[in-house]
Amino acid sequence: MLTLHSIVQRDPEVIAAEADQDLMMVSVATGNYYAVSDIAREIWDTIEKPIRVSDLVGSLMENYKIDLCSCQGQTLSFLKDLLNEGLLKVQDGPLD
Repeated sequence: MLTLHSIVQRDPEVIAAEADQDLMMVSVATGNYYAVSDIAREIWDTIEKPIRVSDLVGSLMENYKIDLCSCQGQTLSFLKDLLNEGLLKVQDGPLD
């Protein structure tokens, strides 16, 4: 289950390349293609290394004018989408 206390990291099996303003990604495991831009791309870049979801939300709030509730909801929603597509690794507990 994905919560604010979860530690997330993008799956290293995903290959990414820049295409204009977007980041194009392909999952080696599934062969599916994805594209992200703007804030979604910033999240993808940030989760290259393990990070607690609450820390990710805090970082986004520093960079964008968004209230806590909206930021938490939208960030968790995007991360759940990544998880459902097999693009995200999740762990609970302390950062290594």
